[in-house]
Amino acid sequence: MGSVIIGKHTLESLTSGMYSDPYVVFREYIQNSADAIDGAVSGGILPAGGGLIHITLAPGERRLSFSDNGTGIPADQAERTLISIGNSKKSARTDRGFRGIGRLAALSCCSTLTFETSYPGEPVRTRLAISGAELAAQLSSGTAADAAAADVLQNIYTVDTLPERAEAHYFRVELEGVDQAAGLFRLEDVLDYIAQTAPVPYDPAFTWGREIEARLQKAGCPVRHFEVRLTFGPKTYSIYKPYRDEFPMDKGNTLTDRISDIELITLTGVDGSPSAVGWVARTGYLGRIPDKSIRGLRLRKGNILIGDGQTLNTVFKDPRFNGWSMGEFFVVDPLLIPNARRDNFERNQAFLLLLEQLRGVAAGITKQLRGASLKRNAQLSAALDQTGQVAKAAAAALESGLTPGQKGPLARQLTDARQLVCQAPIHSGADASCQEIAFEELDLLLGTLRGATSYKSINALNHLSHTEKRILERVFNAIFSTGSESANAMVDAILAAFAP
Repeated sequence: MGSVIIGKHTLESLTSGMYSDPYVVFREYIQNSADAIDGAVSGGILPAGGGLIHITLAPGERRLSFSDNGTGIPADQAERTLISIGNSKKSARTDRGFRGIGRLAALSCCSTLTFETSYPGEPVRTRLAISGAELAAQLSSGTAADAAAADVLQNIYTVDTLPERAEAHYFRVELEGVDQAAGLFRLEDVLDYIAQTAPVPYDPAFTWGREIEARLQKAGCPVRHFEVRLTFGPKTYSIYKPYRDEFPMDKGNTLTDRISDIELITLTGVDGSPSAVGWVARTGYLGRIPDKSIRGLRLRKGNILIGDGQTLNTVFKDPRFNGWSMGEFFVVDPLLIPNARRDNFERNQAFLLLLEQLRGVAAGITKQLRGASLKRNAQLSAALDQTGQVAKAAAAALESGLTPGQKGPLARQLTDARQLVCQAPIHSGADASCQEIAFEELDLLLGTLRGATSYKSINALNHLSHTEKRILERVFNAIFSTGSESANAMVDAILAAFAP
């Protein structure tokens, strides 16, 4: 049997191909640091809450670095661990990063990628540098087109063992010669991305943050967060999630909405145990939230964002309404596994069940925001109330069978109700959605009414056209007008003949 060769262009797929957004380097290295800090805490190397992830942006030097005080990697394992691809010892059940491919994410946007690490009790540190520039040259070269990925990697990295304090433990990543076009030095964008994506704490100014954490703790789902700092020039920033008690609803900040309460929701997995626990904000539902950093229900695993604020648009019957919503669901089911791009979860039975329950959550939010909208729009609310009464009467008449004199008046009532809804003012997306739903119901009833007959048994023959139903109605009328004792038997025979 011949040997299997994994070609060099696989490296391109695992760098620029899989990670088309350069900002994923922040997510990948932060989540690796979070796992290392968790390991240090569980191993007694760090006290709980003693971890620190530090990021430095140095645009003048075209340099970007990450560091953490987690466990580090033992010297005899460092080279193999850092240069291997898809050979991680991490667990998909417990770790945030577990595929062993994310550490190469930065190679497509820097000339040199350097890892440096030290393990507690070892008086050395390991330094491994990979040449992103040489990798790009090897991939673009027409020579050695059939070269194996392992051979290419072997030729583009160097490794050194250097002295270090025995008590030191850390992991550092440094990107040198960063491509300015990648936008990794845009301070506000970087802070915003990390605040939304990373496992950082809620802002102390967000008073509901403490309430959310307390309720999650009580529900048996404590959420781990980490101190993340970013240095840019002379200033260092502590990064928090962007949620706040009050938020603007227009560009001029003249209209604001606020969180009045939060609802804690537990979703269950295939075995009946919790699959995710989340919170949903109760607000005034004044419209689509302009600030995309807090807009939309979000999914998190290990407190790392999966996808973005639009990922759960699909669980709403009207996707626009996710933009009116705010909340987070923290996934705890080990069967729910982020996909390789981390833009959603792998599609399995556990994920489909999660989506089904989230649709129920979305339906509840939709009902609340429509109710809030109608309270602000008395004319539309009155029109919809009248529509509901007329629709109920029409549906009952259709169910029991129409009398000869009912059809015309019912059609006029439905048409008048539709006109009232059409004339009501529309102030928001929720108003428009309520109007659209009323139109759908009324139009369906009007269509059914046009094809309805005075015989319930004929109306039930949905495979017949309106014209065919009316012909049958005339036939039945003619039969019953004879007064024959066999009229019912004749009608029954005809119905049996037309049955689908």
